[in-house]
Amino acid sequence: MSITPGHTPHHHGSQTPPKDKRIVSAAIHPAIGVARVGNSESDYFIGPQVTEPRPEPLGFYRDAQGALKRQAAEFRIYGYNLAGEVVAELTAQDAEITWSAHVANRKAQWYQWQLAMDIPEAASKVLPLRNAEIKDPKARAALAIDGGLQSIRGTNQAGVEFNGQYEGVPVYLGELRTDAQGRLLFLGGRGVSASPRNTPIFNPKDDNSFINADGWYDDTSDGPISAQVSIGGRSIPVESAWVVTAPPNYAPQVKTVRTLYDLTYDLFIQAGWLKPNTSTSFRQDVYPILQRLSGLQWVNQGFATQFGHNSPYNFEDPAFIAKLAHKPAPGDYDVFQETRRQILNSFRLPEPADNNPLPWPWIYGDDMELGNNPSPRQNSSITQTQYLALSRWADGQFEADWPGLPLPDNLDSVALAEQPAMLDRAALDFCLADAFHPGCELTWPMRHLPLYAKPWRIRQRPAGSPQPDYGPTLNQTQALAVGGPLYGQGPGDLNRWMGLPWQADTAYCRGGYNPDYSPFTATFWPARVPNQVLSDADYALVIDPATKPEQRLDAFADRSNWNAPLLVEGPKTSTAKQMTTMVDIFGSMGLLEVRKHVFDSPLYPNTMMVASYGPQIPTSQTFASPVLAADFVAAGAPTDDTAGAPRPPRGANFSSQEDAEQAPRGGRRSR
Repeated sequence: MSITPGHTPHHHGSQTPPKDKRIVSAAIHPAIGVARVGNSESDYFIGPQVTEPRPEPLGFYRDAQGALKRQAAEFRIYGYNLAGEVVAELTAQDAEITWSAHVANRKAQWYQWQLAMDIPEAASKVLPLRNAEIKDPKARAALAIDGGLQSIRGTNQAGVEFNGQYEGVPVYLGELRTDAQGRLLFLGGRGVSASPRNTPIFNPKDDNSFINADGWYDDTSDGPISAQVSIGGRSIPVESAWVVTAPPNYAPQVKTVRTLYDLTYDLFIQAGWLKPNTSTSFRQDVYPILQRLSGLQWVNQGFATQFGHNSPYNFEDPAFIAKLAHKPAPGDYDVFQETRRQILNSFRLPEPADNNPLPWPWIYGDDMELGNNPSPRQNSSITQTQYLALSRWADGQFEADWPGLPLPDNLDSVALAEQPAMLDRAALDFCLADAFHPGCELTWPMRHLPLYAKPWRIRQRPAGSPQPDYGPTLNQTQALAVGGPLYGQGPGDLNRWMGLPWQADTAYCRGGYNPDYSPFTATFWPARVPNQVLSDADYALVIDPATKPEQRLDAFADRSNWNAPLLVEGPKTSTAKQMTTMVDIFGSMGLLEVRKHVFDSPLYPNTMMVASYGPQIPTSQTFASPVLAADFVAAGAPTDDTAGAPRPPRGANFSSQEDAEQAPRGGRRSR
């Protein structure tokens, strides 16, 4: 069976090996690998290699000292025959392999982020350079942190580092290693962000200084991965890949509703590069969209209320899902069709025409603004492909394949022929497509076809070619021009559009920017950067049968403000102080771990996600008072002691409407 790389078919069982076993070409997978920073000096783990990985044991993501492990991107090489069928994975046991990589960080050298430059609202945007006071070409070139081209070969090798500098300060961007089979491991930076000149991370008098900190650097990066392969002395052409070093994933088992894989898969479908599925599987096409809404209950209180356990739309309730997956025999009355239709109609259209905040998902869009923002890009939507799957399902045109066989939770359980596609998908399934404001891992250029040579393969600029100079400013016409920055990419070219430093962005990608409407939704990136989380103290009450029933329910309803540890000077802690605190303690911020417990009541799920903190955050900073009914009353109706000022729930990310309005967002426009 020939499989389009990156497209995971609707089965994962064993398949008949190809008859032609002569390898004539090879490709590196995943096509885009994702590493993540961590402050552990040496410990790391390998990032997701299947779409539904098994939960890791408690403590897995931190080292013995409590520091956050780095996520390594593992790359493998697969050999293909003339028909494009997978013949074998190529390892050091059956091939001579030399790996090479070149990563860089060009954020300080690039233009400011203010808005996604491909949306209508950016038509009049003119982006200045970061560090614009530096005008000498050589000095500007020195703003790039370039790790150079590095190579490695053999098994169990280590120590090949990417080192650059910023304003004379050495900057480590990561390293290459190989495992016992000769596969490549790429480890990114350790989350070091700093200003050698001690310039401020944010200027409250300049909105556009948000995530455009002049004089600062961070150690994220990106660049090409290549390999030279020979089998028995015969050289084999190898399709190269790309690696990106991103911020940490603080909710490793949670996915957003529209992932970066969903976005790019739909891009290639609409362009005709890939063929769409002719049928719709409930298990693989519909259920994941619904379940992700419920999965977000562990990172956002608003989603917990609407989609969580005991909620109206608990898409993890087996009885409810059995109804949604039911397909009547031909001629029988479709009892649940109206339920399916109502769920479909609850989703925002892929190309919305207005700014209505009610449709799902409750995720901010690329043009998020406070106040009366008429833009239909105020909120995000799902892809055309996702919406088509839901539409077919609502109409009863779907495969009733629930529950079906369990999806593989490790790569060894995936048939060889499907492993390349699974690796391509898994890496991007845990990355965000919304909101590109600017984004968590990558941003808006990822939705543009010229960026790719073929599905998921980044179009590369010839090695050694000079970095294009687009002048002192960049407008929309330049950004989208043929042959412009969306075409051939070099080391650091994807990462350059992101926030500088990333911690400033992560500290302020929150939820509930309009507390008068909802203190919890909409939200930016809860699947990677939580808003409200279940604390360890509350979880201890929930699982304690000696605790009074009403106290257990209160504890289960409690969600603590994930950003609370940043408020080191109380509720009035300045924006800049919160950002620099994130720089200092990002490795100790709450990371969601899966806890399992057999309960004596159906009021509680047997699996919960609980925030675990590192040594830099005292326990007293991880607990917030419960978000109870009384809080909701106070949030919605003034009382005598508030003198007319609504009081948001204590788990909310903002203490007041004024607090939210003063939060940095960048790219603000007068209306």
